[in-house]
Amino acid sequence: MLNKYSDENKKIAMGFLSYISDLKDMSNLDQELKLYKEDENRQLYLWKSNIEDYSGIVALSFSEHTVFIEYISLSPSYRSQSNIFKIFDDIQQRFPEQTILGNFNLGKLLKDWRDSKADQESELSEKE
Repeated sequence: MLNKYSDENKKIAMGFLSYISDLKDMSNLDQELKLYKEDENRQLYLWKSNIEDYSGIVALSFSEHTVFIEYISLSPSYRSQSNIFKIFDDIQQRFPEQTILGNFNLGKLLKDWRDSKADQESELSEKE
């Protein structure tokens, strides 16, 4: 489940952002949070897997018809393809009219996710 970042979750967000090598420096972390707070076309979301505590953070930017995944940073124990796919599902559910795109590192995962969705849909239609 995606929950929009707020200042009351700043320490949690900073913890997840610190997993990103470019953001290990405290001033870079503060700049990153400030960027997402001030730019209306960018949003940070904390991600929960099921009902547990937060498991990661997702940075999104928006244009008219797209939502672009800037990065996903997960706790080490949650770093798996299935959790990334759950995040993609959550993004699609939250922004159903938008096309989901991702950075270079997420491109193959997005393709695999779309392929798995197509496979699931074809299996359902075959059963009917």
